[in-house]
Amino acid sequence: MALPSRSAPAPRAREHVLVIDPTDPAGRTYQVALGAPDRAIHVCTSAQEGLALLGEVRPDVVVAALDTADLPGLRLLEALRHRAPGTAVIVVAAHPNVEGAVQALRAGAVDYLGRPISPGLLSEKVVRALTSARTGRQLAQAQKEAGDKWGFTQLLSLSPKMIRVFDAIRSVAGTDATVLIRGETGTGKELVARAIHDRSRRRDKNLISINCGAFTETLLESELFGHEKGSFTGAVGRRAGVFEMADGGSLFLDELGETSLSVQVNLLRVLEEMRFRRVGGTEPIDVDVRIIAATNVNLETAVHERKFREDLFYRLNVFPITLPPLRERPEDIPILTRHFLMDAAKEYQLDPPTMVPEAMELVLRYAWPGNVRQLRALCERWVIQCAGRDLRVEDLPGELRAGGKPDEHVGGLFIDESVPLPQLTDRIVNQVERAYLHKQLVRHKGHLTETAAACGVTRRTLFNRMKALGLDVTAYK
Repeated sequence: MALPSRSAPAPRAREHVLVIDPTDPAGRTYQVALGAPDRAIHVCTSAQEGLALLGEVRPDVVVAALDTADLPGLRLLEALRHRAPGTAVIVVAAHPNVEGAVQALRAGAVDYLGRPISPGLLSEKVVRALTSARTGRQLAQAQKEAGDKWGFTQLLSLSPKMIRVFDAIRSVAGTDATVLIRGETGTGKELVARAIHDRSRRRDKNLISINCGAFTETLLESELFGHEKGSFTGAVGRRAGVFEMADGGSLFLDELGETSLSVQVNLLRVLEEMRFRRVGGTEPIDVDVRIIAATNVNLETAVHERKFREDLFYRLNVFPITLPPLRERPEDIPILTRHFLMDAAKEYQLDPPTMVPEAMELVLRYAWPGNVRQLRALCERWVIQCAGRDLRVEDLPGELRAGGKPDEHVGGLFIDESVPLPQLTDRIVNQVERAYLHKQLVRHKGHLTETAAACGVTRRTLFNRMKALGLDVTAYK
């Protein structure tokens, strides 16, 4: 005899909202305002009933009235914060006032509503809290996976492209293979170098970093290999270079594509032999160094143009890792934004702002020419100017507010059909000018004098145009 079939349990809804309100036993107001596909609304009329449901429901957001008979006032909020720490709580006051709102927010509520409840306002606040909770879960997941699965503490991502990068780091870290990290400015090349070093057998030794593009040819050779006393003007004593300082550990050579052909010859010799002489010295020095190099220059093009040695390129390109730009990993933008906001708030000892969904939508649309570095810098600014309040669309810089979805671009230009033609023409001119200045700033690494000369304008004119177009020079350095 066949056993009776047992129906499969209903899948858990993606989002759960717990409502504690004695004035609406059927929860009609909340069901109408908050009902949505894949969202469950749980309504109870007493504090004790609501607290008892916490473990079963595991709500993402709690809407709690302050006029429950069994735990009136902020006592219910305190109990919720104790039993479900980290859960967003929106309180509802029968007689709303400024003092009550301040007390509720200080006690841990994320928002404050008064009766009679506006369904539209209720929906807006709950959706905002759910969005924040969802991003928080994603951030926690990314942090857990980065720590548990790959052993990283500084790299956060849910993007398949970055997951492939993590796998590459894990594969190469245990070897002494030379690694070439490629990617646009601000994508996190130094963090990847640190992750490789921290998982290597050299992790107890130094990781020394040097930006090769920050020195003249003579000074770079001295920084790399050290110098003897009197070897050049200003050499008042013997000095060790970064190769010596990194002996037994790893050496991160950033912006290697900016080095001269003369320096490249010396680098190739050291990489082949692990032996060099200080500038002005005669005694060879042997070292044991793992090389991790990085560049935002297309080295194949540089080799073709005879600006980079082909033999050095092949020596460096043993294990290449390419970092995707932020615009190609949009799923990471919410978790990175939250992470940077929390970090900056902790550093400046301020309350982090809460980004409203409309602002996040524009953040997601933006192309991020400065990548993760630019996002981090903006998050610091937002913490300072929007501490403890909503981060709204008007708080975003002009270039983010002017952003558009990919399908609204024609030939790289954002086409907004809602504006009159004269205004659209002005916007297109600004977009072209901004794109041109962006490329020049990238090429000259944010050096305003060099960029102005390349553009054929004065430094003051360049600075004024950058300010008008919302270009931040710190994103290019």
